[in-house]
Amino acid sequence: DYAAQALGGRSLGAALAWDLVRPGMDAFDPGNPLMLLSGPLAGSMAPSAGRITVCALSPQCYPKPWFSRSSMGGDLGHQLKAAGYDGVVVIGRAARPVYLCITAQGASIEDAEGLWGLGIMATQAALQGRHGAKAQVAAIGQAGENLSRIASIGVNEGSAAGQGGFGAVMGSKNLKAVVAI
Repeated sequence: DYAAQALGGRSLGAALAWDLVRPGMDAFDPGNPLMLLSGPLAGSMAPSAGRITVCALSPQCYPKPWFSRSSMGGDLGHQLKAAGYDGVVVIGRAARPVYLCITAQGASIEDAEGLWGLGIMATQAALQGRHGAKAQVAAIGQAGENLSRIASIGVNEGSAAGQGGFGAVMGSKNLKAVVAI
């Protein structure tokens, strides 16, 4: 419902944060909404249209976290749009390491126990081995798992959301990766 009123990932993230972020919430609070949002041209042939905006309360802004954003290139935005999604909002914390798998048939939470401890590139390779080379994988490495406030989220072997420490937000949620097929 928000996407029609808020054009683009950055605008959509701000609109969602207005409703989801609560006063006194910490960056590692399970309620902190981690958002991976595509732009309005995702799925098209427009240059750089596959970029993703990542938004949440940032752990880099210690001791008082504030809402921030980063972005990363690659084709994750295209794959999300192909599956029928404008973006993903993750709220809560899994009891054990998991990854989120998104397809046109829906979303599922999958076991990531065997992936915990792997770096970003190894995680991407392992998940593309499971889901096919076409799968787009946004993953964290050991820095995110250990809640380093400067941890990034990597996608497509060379692009990352490096500003904001959002890899640590994923780690605090026990979320190893987001896969779009």
